[in-house]
Amino acid sequence: MKKLNMDSWREMFYEKIEEVKPQDNWDLKVQQNLDYNDLGPGWKKSLQERAFASFQCSWCQHFWASVQVVILFHMYRDLHRRKGCVKMRVFRQECYECSKGKLEEPDFKEESVQRVLENLVISIREKCYGEYVDHTQLSEVTVIGQHYGPHQSDHCEACRLGIHQRPKRSMYYGRPKDTVYHGTSKDTMPPVQLPSHNLPQDTICCVFCTICILIFIYMSSWIPQLVK
Repeated sequence: MKKLNMDSWREMFYEKIEEVKPQDNWDLKVQQNLDYNDLGPGWKKSLQERAFASFQCSWCQHFWASVQVVILFHMYRDLHRRKGCVKMRVFRQECYECSKGKLEEPDFKEESVQRVLENLVISIREKCYGEYVDHTQLSEVTVIGQHYGPHQSDHCEACRLGIHQRPKRSMYYGRPKDTVYHGTSKDTMPPVQLPSHNLPQDTICCVFCTICILIFIYMSSWIPQLVK
């Protein structure tokens, strides 16, 4: 699998930002020591917690994938010079199969990068240009047909720093439009079997018998009085 380098990220970012803000020049930089809470004057931040990427341990070669890769962006727009700058930090994950693993960099497919950058441009429009943004258009990862297991918080750099809090809802997400399904096509996806709310037949019989017994006991207490 060809690993996307930073030049590829920049090229895709330039294309997307130019579509909506051709009058300004924006740049995208990587800064791995970017602090979540340290914002300079005029800077805005955006955190994406639902990116999809894969990892491989450099020690034991264990491979894993995650739908909760966290990416932090700091954004600044210079209104007078008509320039903008984005600093990006991608948080790493640690191998959970061996005790000698180090924090590994994620490997993104082009599709995942496209979605991350779509969300970034939306954040720029909202936070740097003051535009109203429909948040239902935010792209989120959908993974169907493959199970990646629970998020390993103890081995996640963002979790250790207290930046990423694992949600209580399902780990599978999808945006309302143009959803892409990993692992199976939308047309061939099997129907979801919802849990039935019908009571088992044995339970119904037990309930019915209990009601009959209670009625019999109640009627038995009144029969002697009626005879008198």
